[in-house]
Amino acid sequence: MASKIFPYLRKSLYVLSILILLVILYIFHKNQQNQICTFVEIKIEAPAQKELITQEIIKNKLDKWYIGGLSGVPQNSISLLDIEKKLEQIPAVKDAEVSFDLKGELIIDICQHIPLVRIMSPKTASYYLAENLLKIPSKDVDIARVPVVNDYCSPEMIKKVYTLSTYVYENAFIDAMTEQIFVENGDLTIIPKINNQIIVIGDTNNIPEKFEKLTDFYVDGLNHVGWNKYQIINLKYKNQIVCK
Repeated sequence: MASKIFPYLRKSLYVLSILILLVILYIFHKNQQNQICTFVEIKIEAPAQKELITQEIIKNKLDKWYIGGLSGVPQNSISLLDIEKKLEQIPAVKDAEVSFDLKGELIIDICQHIPLVRIMSPKTASYYLAENLLKIPSKDVDIARVPVVNDYCSPEMIKKVYTLSTYVYENAFIDAMTEQIFVENGDLTIIPKINNQIIVIGDTNNIPEKFEKLTDFYVDGLNHVGWNKYQIINLKYKNQIVCK
């Protein structure tokens, strides 16, 4: 008889514990809904010196969208999905996640598109190029430290500039030294931050090999003969560097 009762008791206790847990979760959910938003914390994921979105920019957007701000507002009056949708309409924002923590603080996590180059053509408004040739208007964003293109470029040349900029970003040494990118006689050209030099890249073929040659040339060549010896470093020819 006892062997039949114990399995029944175990099953009853299991069901009861599930019901108690559900009641606790329901009470917690209701309490959280009635809780007041105590603080808004904004977190932005972006590489150093390439930030387009700042906490101040997001705060100003929130104050514009929600008159009076969100602090002090009951949580059940705040649509997290609505905030996420509005944030993701900002061109520089790649993804946004909004949630409340147990303290009642509103946590806004933003992942930003990474700018690779800034296009400053006299014929169009200034903008940044990010991944997949995404255009981000430079208006209403912070200034990112990326190479600048000051010349007018055709759509086809913009793609080549984007390709070069992608390789520049992925190479820490080249990224740190690059100030500007421009096009001269159809050749992609880099203006470094140091010295009065022009680095001719040519087309977008074999860019990793060209960067490897350039790095070796700086480290093993110019360190010995002097960094000011040449004004033009031409990498467009295969397996050689032509300097003037």
